[in-house]
Amino acid sequence: MDHRGEHFQVLGPLNIPRGPQGHPLLVQAGSSQDGREFAARHAEAVFTAQQTLDEGQAFYRDLKRRAAALGRDPDGVVVLPGIVPVLGSTEAEAKALDQELDLLINPARAIGTLSGLLGVDLREHPLDAPLPPLPPVTAINGAKSRFELVRDLAERDGLTLRQLIGRLGGGRGHQVLAGTPEQVADHIQLWFEQGAADGFNVMPPILPEGLELFTEHVVPLLRERGLFRTEYQGTTLREHYGLPRPANRYADR
Repeated sequence: MDHRGEHFQVLGPLNIPRGPQGHPLLVQAGSSQDGREFAARHAEAVFTAQQTLDEGQAFYRDLKRRAAALGRDPDGVVVLPGIVPVLGSTEAEAKALDQELDLLINPARAIGTLSGLLGVDLREHPLDAPLPPLPPVTAINGAKSRFELVRDLAERDGLTLRQLIGRLGGGRGHQVLAGTPEQVADHIQLWFEQGAADGFNVMPPILPEGLELFTEHVVPLLRERGLFRTEYQGTTLREHYGLPRPANRYADR
């Protein structure tokens, strides 16, 4: 498995080296029905956020099926769930760090953002109470897939507003993996081998320390398991993702 969560930039059209990549890598984010159809038709990489293995597998199967139905090679659309690794030498140490990071969240600002996302004014809502009734997703004029993710997370785990803010604060709706390097590597391996991911968009909660810990302690475990490259086999983002170069009239110039 290639690690596919590398950062990239989208440059202006006059600055893009079109030849080596054919055209810039097309990346989509958003899991609504419209978003999935758009991704299946156009995207080459998809950033997504599911909270459970079942949800990840369902999204993965659906997107690959849609791409195949449109005459595309399903392997030409890589699915990259976001993960937030909070690492510790023990699970207890990692969870304590996760809680410490949660305490740094500004509740007022978080509530304002959450109110906009959910379409409900939560500024006067008790922090230690569950969410109030939410509008139907059809009434949301914006990020429908993120609305559904937050709603389902709160309902499934019975979260209070305070707990929901904490859960969303570090990962912005993506999975927060608080544990040892072995536990994080286990999660990555499980999702990859069980058909829920082609790779991962790794979003450390603290930079640069979080990224350094991941590369120093998780990446070696993935290499030992044969899940991560030992060196780059190309020079472009497209090659790092294992995607072919599309035909382009400028490609050979």
